[in-house]
Amino acid sequence: MKLVLLTQLLILTGTLCACSTVGQSGGSLRDSALSNMNPAPRSIAPKMDDAYLNSQADYHFTMGETLSYEGQSPRAIEEFKLTLVHDPKSVHVRMRLAAEYHRMGMNTEAVENAEAAVEMAQDNIDARMLLGGLYSGLKTFEPARVQFEAVLAKQPGHPEAAIYLGALLAEERRYDESIKYFDSLAHNKAFGEPERAYYYIGRVRSEQGQPYFAEAEKAFGKALAEKPEYPEAATALAALLRAQDKGAQMEKLLKSYQEKFGPEREMARTLSHYYLDREQFDKALDQLEVLDGFERDNLNIKIQIALILIEQKRYEQAAIRLEDVLQQAPESDKVRRYLGAVYEEIGKPDLAIMNYKKIPAGSTYYAESIVHIANLMKQSGNVDKAVDVVEKAIKEQDDVPELYAYYATLLDETRAFKKAAAMLNVACEKFPSNTQLRFFLGTMQDRLGNPKETIAQMNKVLELDKDHIQALNYLAYTYAELGDNLEMASDLAHRALVLQPEDGYILDTVGWIHFKKGEIEAAIKYLEAAYKAKTDEAIIAEHLGDAYLRYQMWQKAQRMYQRAALLEGEGSRKSRISQKIANIEAQNQRPTRMPASVPK
Repeated sequence: MKLVLLTQLLILTGTLCACSTVGQSGGSLRDSALSNMNPAPRSIAPKMDDAYLNSQADYHFTMGETLSYEGQSPRAIEEFKLTLVHDPKSVHVRMRLAAEYHRMGMNTEAVENAEAAVEMAQDNIDARMLLGGLYSGLKTFEPARVQFEAVLAKQPGHPEAAIYLGALLAEERRYDESIKYFDSLAHNKAFGEPERAYYYIGRVRSEQGQPYFAEAEKAFGKALAEKPEYPEAATALAALLRAQDKGAQMEKLLKSYQEKFGPEREMARTLSHYYLDREQFDKALDQLEVLDGFERDNLNIKIQIALILIEQKRYEQAAIRLEDVLQQAPESDKVRRYLGAVYEEIGKPDLAIMNYKKIPAGSTYYAESIVHIANLMKQSGNVDKAVDVVEKAIKEQDDVPELYAYYATLLDETRAFKKAAAMLNVACEKFPSNTQLRFFLGTMQDRLGNPKETIAQMNKVLELDKDHIQALNYLAYTYAELGDNLEMASDLAHRALVLQPEDGYILDTVGWIHFKKGEIEAAIKYLEAAYKAKTDEAIIAEHLGDAYLRYQMWQKAQRMYQRAALLEGEGSRKSRISQKIANIEAQNQRPTRMPASVPK
């Protein structure tokens, strides 16, 4: 439990940064002219008098503060150490060094400098608070307690020292003593902030776990009774309610607080997460807008807002938000990806392609962006350009199997089967465990009229993944078309059907195997189910027509063939279906011949 909050320590040290003196026993940091901030040349200042030392100390201290503000702690430390060369008795510089070392995680050095500051100025409350906080962070509790008690001896009403003492007891897991201490602090008029004491009672009880949640809830309630606008207590109580699955109470508490006292950052964050979990996007958006007002530089919040707008199909507004994020983060591949998708949705393919193209090779989203670019080009009729884009992408990043797989589908569409098979052979050697690439290789061999090689590749897929649904179905259908291994084909197809029982293609395969085995009634049952699942698939309609025809259901067969012909494009398959229709029509024109067993 980290009741000795590092944020408080950082606030403290941040306050120290703004102090106006270099040291209590050294010279003052004056508002010097820029010309006086640089070290004086030796020819001008041959004697190292107090004025010269002070100007040097001022210069290095100012540089240290600037570097610290920029987050350059190592260089800031160097400047602060040079400040001590010219002003070795500066308590404040020692404290700044301690804070900067702490920021870098160099706590031994931080403690050394804080101890030096306390040694030089025994009555310096800020130095003792800093040292106590560092000791607490290192879990050396007794030395920390000594520092906080010294502060209270000097300034009995010091609220932070009083809180830290109670927090130390909790850190040592002396929970009952900590509760007793904070309870007495709540009734101590010299302390003057009972709401904080009750708040920490709630924190301690929350730390102890579920058996103490009721006491924690009561303590947070007392804190809010003392000070209704106390945000930390309201937020802590909300977290406790949520931990107990009391979401409605949590929502009511935080909404009530916002209505009375205005927006609050952590409450908006808590509510936004709560609403997002429940897919209440309108309410989540309201809270994220509040949070965005507090954290203007937080790009994640802006992206979350944009994603909600996308979810709500408010694409134009989402595009505006994402373009705004790009102004601050022009290299963000994630934002480019979302923006490309948004421009696709609103029918601006050129802008979509422009954003996708700016996603670099090596990005997590690179392969996906290439697929989107190629798809957009294909939709505009530029299939050859789509092929070129994917070929170039594979040359730039040849370790992405998804690009090879998509490349295969493009080559399939352009009927470049030999090129696709050659490429997939290379890809399968490069990615031997990739089942998708090997499956595509099997289908290409089928296109090339090599059923034995198709069977070999599908068996390799099943060696890698025995439940690969597409391979099970494809292999079963291949056997059925060949009229070989029909029992094995039936076993494979039924295994696929168990894994995906409503798939129209698998139902068609099962039905077609029954047809090949002469089990026409079973064939009709499965083929009708397949057609119901996939009414827009010509081959399924034709298979069902074949089953009806074999069962001598002429009209049903004719209607199914007509449906298949309507769905089928120009080619040999359509000619075959048209011939079947013509055969039925010719059969219907012949005179009816009654069986010999039927009387006239």
